[in-house]
Amino acid sequence: MLFGGYDIPGAAARKVHGDREAGPDTSEWPAVIAAHQQLRIALPLEKLDERLHLGYERERQRREHFRERLVAKIEQGSKEMNPGSNFKALFSAFKHSVTRDAAGEVAEERLLVLVARAITELLGNASNEPSPSEYARAFHELILAVSDRDDADDDREIDDAQAAALWETISERLSEEYDRPQGGFARLMYGGTRPESRRMIQLAFNRPHSFPRVLVAQSLVGREGLNLHRSCRIVVLLHPEWNPAVVEQQIGRVDRVGSHWCNQLKDAIDHGMSPEQLPRIEVRPVIFCGTYDEHNWQVLRMRWDDLRAQLHGIVISPSVALHDDESRRIMEEITEAAPNFSPTQLEMRTMGVPVGK
Repeated sequence: MLFGGYDIPGAAARKVHGDREAGPDTSEWPAVIAAHQQLRIALPLEKLDERLHLGYERERQRREHFRERLVAKIEQGSKEMNPGSNFKALFSAFKHSVTRDAAGEVAEERLLVLVARAITELLGNASNEPSPSEYARAFHELILAVSDRDDADDDREIDDAQAAALWETISERLSEEYDRPQGGFARLMYGGTRPESRRMIQLAFNRPHSFPRVLVAQSLVGREGLNLHRSCRIVVLLHPEWNPAVVEQQIGRVDRVGSHWCNQLKDAIDHGMSPEQLPRIEVRPVIFCGTYDEHNWQVLRMRWDDLRAQLHGIVISPSVALHDDESRRIMEEITEAAPNFSPTQLEMRTMGVPVGK
């Protein structure tokens, strides 16, 4: 199951690695040359390393600038946000661990880099500079995702010693999640994905400008307990289950109150869009004709029809075989007499247009 959300810190490269004359096993140049030809890029290959170096330096300076002001931005934003005492205690522990000493050294430079990377991904690539309150909210959400929720809840206050111990745990989990090479555009979530990693992935996926943009979830993991609806309305079924109720649960990850689709639908209605233009949750199965997948999909669709007939107001399942004209006529009459709550039908009734015979 695939839900559709560059790795920001690791995206820039200083140069193309390897010898230009070497093969693809030891050099990046063969792939670069092929892409250069296919895309018909005007930039000469001889200038590529120079352009990469300039981009790398700009990105490096941007990251350093982001880290240098991160603590101050969160502190300023927390005053506007007025969070609970536990947030203040954990922020104090974080601030203490990354504060520069008299020599200008940071006690835990690596930790500052990890937190900055996480906050960068949560803030995403929005065109405007985030406000201090957005920095503070991103830090607060990160803490809730990485820590045990009961410990991070302000209903159970923690003292400075407990905050320092909890921050050590948070630091270890941040290290496990961010201190390793990985692509950011798409992420995999399966049974072996740690709970805190699941929460961090879910947190980032639900933010409109952050990565991952695509989440590949194992069926058992993606069918319940995940809220993926705030920035996504597309579900790709890579290998559907046999049980339509399970597939409904999977689709339900993006079909929730306050979802991205709900907000788009409200905007579309406010702007007077026609029923055909209204946004919908998109479910796209991946099926290869003539394979086991096609048989699986046919059986699932038949069972789905039966499920709708039993639970969702469809009077007669489309899978019912009718062999004579009289039976088909009766079925059509019953179907037309049943309530129809589709956007198109509702719009036509509202406009006074006759629906059905």
